Amino acid sequence: MSFMLWRITLGLAFLAGPAAAEPWRASYAFAAAGITVMEAEVDLEIGGPGAPYTIETRTRARGLGTLFFRGEQVAHSEGSWRGANPLPRQHRSSGNWRGSPRRTLLNYTASGTPQVGLLEPAQDLERTPIPPEALPGTLDALSAMLKLSRQVRDTGRCEGQARIFDGRRLTQLNVTTDPVRDPAGGGQPSCVIESQIVGGLPVERPEDARPMRSVVHFGNPAQPGAPLLPIRIELASRWWGTIQVTLRQVTRG
Repeated sequence: MSFMLWRITLGLAFLAGPAAAEPWRASYAFAAAGITVMEAEVDLEIGGPGAPYTIETRTRARGLGTLFFRGEQVAHSEGSWRGANPLPRQHRSSGNWRGSPRRTLLNYTASGTPQVGLLEPAQDLERTPIPPEALPGTLDALSAMLKLSRQVRDTGRCEGQARIFDGRRLTQLNVTTDPVRDPAGGGQPSCVIESQIVGGLPVERPEDARPMRSVVHFGNPAQPGAPLLPIRIELASRWWGTIQVTLRQVTRG
């Protein structure tokens, strides 16, 4: 599975709804061939103009997935707003996959350049270089979705672009509106997400440069006052085919 891509799509949770001070939590189930392999929770507080925002995702292998993933991961992003643009302050993630701990810490300068504070393991694979001049203005995956999802909230469409740096890879993200709307979404838009690694590509896996395509279907949960949410995600995977991600529950945080 493309772990970058599931983190990106989970970042869409709550982000198309109106900015609200109160926190919300959503839980999702991941299924391959109808069998649950993973579950995730998303917590979010969106600030207003100039106010801070925080996003946290917690993902765990479940069922058959424990035979292949055997781990869990927590990702957390925080920053503030400048107009319609998120300004990340810090992104951190930690997890244990297949018995190997993985941790990342990115701190952002005032000019928007990410600085790697921690990367464990320091060298996982031999990768293609990322030019230093390509890093200013990049976002972490969760903050990037704050920016892109405003297209959904403000216009009912999904068009947007961003470049994402996760400490190892530089990924180009392009989002467009699917012309076919999911009937279960009550007329809400579906977003087509194309993700492609453009730097930090594993040298021994050149096939990872192929674009990955996922579709996020938005809808209105039954929970009163809840924001517009992804109710279903068709998540691309290099080894599992398409992973079906389904909204299970929405609660106030």
